[in-house]
Amino acid sequence: MVKMHKSGQLGWELIWRHGDSHPRYGSFAAPDASVVEWAETIPTQGAVLDLGCGLGRHTVYLGERGFRMAGVDIAPSGIRQTQQACAARRIAFAGHLCQMSELAWADETFDAALSIATIHHQLRQGIIRTLAEVRRVLKPGGLLLLDIPCTDTAEYKLMRSEVAAGRISEVERNTFVDERADLDDMDDSFLPHHYCDEIGLRDLLRPFEIIWLRTSLNMSKEGPARRAKWVASARRPCCD
Repeated sequence: MVKMHKSGQLGWELIWRHGDSHPRYGSFAAPDASVVEWAETIPTQGAVLDLGCGLGRHTVYLGERGFRMAGVDIAPSGIRQTQQACAARRIAFAGHLCQMSELAWADETFDAALSIATIHHQLRQGIIRTLAEVRRVLKPGGLLLLDIPCTDTAEYKLMRSEVAAGRISEVERNTFVDERADLDDMDDSFLPHHYCDEIGLRDLLRPFEIIWLRTSLNMSKEGPARRAKWVASARRPCCD
């Protein structure tokens, strides 16, 4: 077993070694429902950036809907397998191996950008830098879709109890890392996991105009849901 709490790139390489057999993130796996809904708002044949494209499931889905796709990932195998999946479906894809917070494109390149199950794998300042880069490469009025784990969940309460017991680290407020994590089960707990309440997420999204903001799972009347994410649709303001 290999412990990978220090190298995100190598960690993702080991996760993506499973290739298209990954049960949730495979290249041709079903897209998130939020992406399907959001795609209806993107201009026809618009240029779309997939942040943390992984094995390309949303890149492939959106490409098949006629959007011009680009993407970034920290893992070379992610970019390679996304390229292969897009080639198999005859989808043009511009992929770059880089951090989300250091995008290679010029200002005002994209009509839309999305980050699903990705942007929260950073410290808060990394998320802020990433959102600044996204704002830079979006055209005025360009659209953003992202999700981020919610604090009002049983999962978050478990994280807090694990920190209290000394089993995982809270590297900053509401950001957790499991330094014991092994990568034999496609597990990403070696990475930071940043959780937000509504106030915190609205603060992160201050450079944007929020279109809608909701949780991906309804809260139970008896208490918090086991797992839930905030899902936000926003846009770069038309007039800066």
